[in-house]
Amino acid sequence: MTLLPVTSAISPSSDYPPPPRVHWVVLLLAWFALSMLVAVSAPFRYQNLLDSLIVNSWAVYLCLWLRRLNPEAASFFWCDVYVVVEIAYALIFAVPHRSEALDTLGAFLALASAILATVTIFIIRSELLQHYNHREPIGLDLSGVMTFFFSFLYFQAKLYPIATLKEDLAAQAAASSPNFKIQ
Repeated sequence: MTLLPVTSAISPSSDYPPPPRVHWVVLLLAWFALSMLVAVSAPFRYQNLLDSLIVNSWAVYLCLWLRRLNPEAASFFWCDVYVVVEIAYALIFAVPHRSEALDTLGAFLALASAILATVTIFIIRSELLQHYNHREPIGLDLSGVMTFFFSFLYFQAKLYPIATLKEDLAAQAAASSPNFKIQ
């Protein structure tokens, strides 16, 4: 992967916090391990709810980080709405002996959740592109198709090298600056 054609735009003393330094494979393995733990230990009717919380926790974390980059970021609001609808959907299907009306509401919330998830993912994509192509112009490129199919794993695949580069630049700056001791 060709990374960051303009590295001079990233300074170790940047006003912006680095992206989460988690490799996408580690994120995938963590999601998988936690989902397996839920599958083995949680009652069946709560598994969908717990699986939703596992995946949504990373979405909320990423949106909180985006809010640190830009306090006016809209992704956090949309992510909150998505998470609330997703949890409501999962809670409805956790209810034993549901009525037909509750099943209909659950189906409606499932559709709304899928739409809100897509909207949230593309808002996050837009905010990432805005930040890394204008505020910290490093030439980030995010495919719409990859965003749709792999969303947060794809974002992490693109953000991890940026986090690593920012960490390396900070280490180089620290190593090159003289250390003065007052005696």
